[in-house]
Amino acid sequence: MFDVIDAFLGIPTALIVLSVLLFWALIAYSIHRFVVPALCGADGRKLGKFEAEVTSQIALAFGLLISFNAVWLWDRADRVRGAIFDEAAALSRIVDDAEDLAATERPELTARRDAICHGIKTYVDHLIEKEWPTLADSSTDRSRPESLTELRAILRASGEDAMREALADAEAARDIRIRDGLEHMAPSRWGVVFLLAVLLLISIGALHGEAPRGRKLALTLVGLAVAFCFAVLFVSARPFVGSYALQPDELRKIAFRAGAER
Repeated sequence: MFDVIDAFLGIPTALIVLSVLLFWALIAYSIHRFVVPALCGADGRKLGKFEAEVTSQIALAFGLLISFNAVWLWDRADRVRGAIFDEAAALSRIVDDAEDLAATERPELTARRDAICHGIKTYVDHLIEKEWPTLADSSTDRSRPESLTELRAILRASGEDAMREALADAEAARDIRIRDGLEHMAPSRWGVVFLLAVLLLISIGALHGEAPRGRKLALTLVGLAVAFCFAVLFVSARPFVGSYALQPDELRKIAFRAGAER
């Protein structure tokens, strides 16, 4: 199921918005054309008096729950974005310390710097070229890659504790980036919000059961509001999928620096 969702979220933003608008337009039309006449009768008087407070309560519940979902998605995106910057910053510290090794122009320190920068370049190239694309389809291997194991060995042999601590920070940030980036919201949370949105439209239709023209306008406006809410959530539903997917720009800078130092 998640593969189908990811494929949908991967299409251009304009198509996502259009698809959501058409979906809710179909639901609103079905409620206007079939559901409300079945509940209220042809003249809209079969149901009797329908209190506006019912609609207000459903709208309140819908607003609260969709807000909770939005906060969950945006907080997750912030954590992933922060992890990317933390990972790049930690790797950058290693490159900075490697540059300092060659300041004395001693051949053995220069060789050590070159080995460290080569290890950083190899590892970061792996992150950019191999690991990053897998984040979009949730197929990322969370185990430690071979290039990272080799880099750990290089730093262990160098005896530079500060670099080893920086690499540990980079590993921790990588774990957060993968774990949170691949996390999906529970389907039940989407399902409850969807059902509340449908109930909201039905209550709007019933509230205007005796006025077909007013019912059309009310369902159109509320349907648009609901559609826009879902469209915003869908566009930001996955940090590494879609038109606004996070890119490894900071890691590319690290790869360029590490390659230039060799």
